[in-house]
Amino acid sequence: MTDEELGVQTGQAFFQIDRDTSGAVDFTKFTFGMDIDISMNSDLVELGRYDRSGETPGSSDIRINDFALGSVNNDGTLNPFHITDPFFELAFEDVNGKEELVGIRLGFGSALGKLSGNIESLTGNLQVEVKGRAEPIRDAAGWFVRGLLGFAGIGDNTIMESVNPAVLLNPSTGAPDPIRATGIGLANGNSLRCVSGCGALSGVTQYLTASNCAILGISTCFQLKNFRTLDVGKDNSPATGMFLSFQTRNISWIDNGVGTPTVPGAFMNIPNGGISVDFDDSFNGIERIRTKFLDPYYD
Repeated sequence: MTDEELGVQTGQAFFQIDRDTSGAVDFTKFTFGMDIDISMNSDLVELGRYDRSGETPGSSDIRINDFALGSVNNDGTLNPFHITDPFFELAFEDVNGKEELVGIRLGFGSALGKLSGNIESLTGNLQVEVKGRAEPIRDAAGWFVRGLLGFAGIGDNTIMESVNPAVLLNPSTGAPDPIRATGIGLANGNSLRCVSGCGALSGVTQYLTASNCAILGISTCFQLKNFRTLDVGKDNSPATGMFLSFQTRNISWIDNGVGTPTVPGAFMNIPNGGISVDFDDSFNGIERIRTKFLDPYYD
């Protein structure tokens, strides 16, 4: 093209390179300006299988059986997993005057769709908004607690939510556990609050706080493998900040000036607001959606 022809063109580069620095770590990020629709199935995704102090021998940082992105309708049409602006990023640290690779990250500018699998262990950040009708909470309560809830004005149609998102945790103690986690739920100290139809709830809020995986005897911790399909994105709005990374040391990966701390090994990040469930999903789990036209996991 001549200079004159080039001067009248407008557009955006398909490929973008950014450099950033945080402390002793330098980052080089390669972003592809693409929109991708994908439907993918894998018998097993297993990353970081090695002995790790304090963890079960033979376990992995991330192990997901029957992993899938996207879903399939009964007539065979696809509901793809939608990705925008995929990228990969390299992290370097200066060691005795030489740049040493200490991390690599694969991520999406935004993501929207179904993520399915039997999650046996997960290292990372998975935050789930919990909000819905209180009927499943009342059904899970004993007769005495159900009476107290009714006295406080908490009926079946009262809308409740967790003050903070559910997080990866130890399903026996309720303590947060982001490394090879097998459970998810309301961590110790997290509470439920009323959104609407509250009655006299304000007088009992202090008693609706999780401790040792329970609130008034109602379980607040659950096995990750019970949630076989998760919606990434909320109300048809994509989730931002989803990535998979591998690092040899603690690294805080930066997006829009905000860092996400990670630990050595394989790490998956699904940020706050990326997934939302109601209380029925929490107590009863989520069945796997169809991911193949001829799907052995779907009747």
